[in-house]
Amino acid sequence: MLIINSKKNIYLLFVMLFFLSSVYSQDNDFRGWSEIEYNLDINNKISLALSQHFRIKEDFNIVDSYITESEITYSPIKKLKLSGQLRYYYRNDNSGGVQGFENMYRYRLGIEKRFNTDLLNFELRLAYQNRVSLDRDNRFKKRIRIRPLAEIKIKEWKNRPKLFYEYFNEIQGKDQKAHRYGISFKKNLKQNQSFTLRYFFQKYDEASNLDYNNNVISLKYSFN
Repeated sequence: MLIINSKKNIYLLFVMLFFLSSVYSQDNDFRGWSEIEYNLDINNKISLALSQHFRIKEDFNIVDSYITESEITYSPIKKLKLSGQLRYYYRNDNSGGVQGFENMYRYRLGIEKRFNTDLLNFELRLAYQNRVSLDRDNRFKKRIRIRPLAEIKIKEWKNRPKLFYEYFNEIQGKDQKAHRYGISFKKNLKQNQSFTLRYFFQKYDEASNLDYNNNVISLKYSFN
């Protein structure tokens, strides 16, 4: 029992220090993300997810984007997933010379592998994505994304928090790089429903512009 409690205390201390260091860093922008997702298992290997997103930015004061998304996943073997995702954006561009809502789409292809140990569950995801404007010529963003995620196993915690880090590397566009550090809590509800709360701190490394940061609070409701 003492070992379990010490693990909890260390874990919570790490989360608090991480949150405080990110909140009080300079040039922060607080953003809010919300999502409703419907999941459909076609069979034991293929599943489909449909979701609607709403996002706000600039310290929760301005609409950022409306997003409609579909994603299909295929598990050829246990603990391995292949995914294809398609998004439509109605995105508010309120900076630069051309401003207003912009129509965009994005596709993403990914592979995810899970590993299980006595102390934690670990996931590694590698993805390629391309976001393209439907309104402007030669406006796109191609990225490689790498995300390791760890779920620490503490038996007394029914809804175990997950720590994750994600690296974004823009391979064609403005040469933007980003680092995302976060924590996620998922609460399973009745009748195949769940609620997920995420917080992450995202740091942008710009080649041609000043670097900046985001604090994002995300709420997600899923049902089957």
